[in-house]
Amino acid sequence: MSKDTNSLVSKIFHGFIVITLSVMVLFVFTNAFLRYTFNTGITQVEELGRYFFIWTVFLGTIAAFKDNQHVGVTILIDTLKGKKLLVLKVMGYIATLIAIGIVLKGSIAYTITSMPSLGPATGIPFGIIACSLTVAAIAIIGLVLVDAYKYFASVGKKEE
Repeated sequence: MSKDTNSLVSKIFHGFIVITLSVMVLFVFTNAFLRYTFNTGITQVEELGRYFFIWTVFLGTIAAFKDNQHVGVTILIDTLKGKKLLVLKVMGYIATLIAIGIVLKGSIAYTITSMPSLGPATGIPFGIIACSLTVAAIAIIGLVLVDAYKYFASVGKKEE
């Protein structure tokens, strides 16, 4: 993927996160306003606010992973070079793929089992909300594979 295409996809993705976060804030604010002003609320809006929150969290997880914003301890990696660094990187990629693979397997099972459960106020199948974890896991696996490819390609160029 070219840098321009990657930038466009990133902007669209971040825009989608901004939209889901904005809708969530609007829903929560509206319901809080109604509750304190008129002593009533809209239960569907409250439930949808929770659903948007869940999706925003997992979309944010993807964005943070893509931009390497998660907490990481790099003391060991910063001190290694050459083959030792390569071995550690390979082990890291494998461990990450195994961990996210386990999350993916569990999230698919959870999405399937939660699909018949409907939201009490909206009637939206909870599987639609639960699949946000599946989407995040698939995206993170893709990002790990792309990162691994870029790393090994750069190692190959250095050796030439």
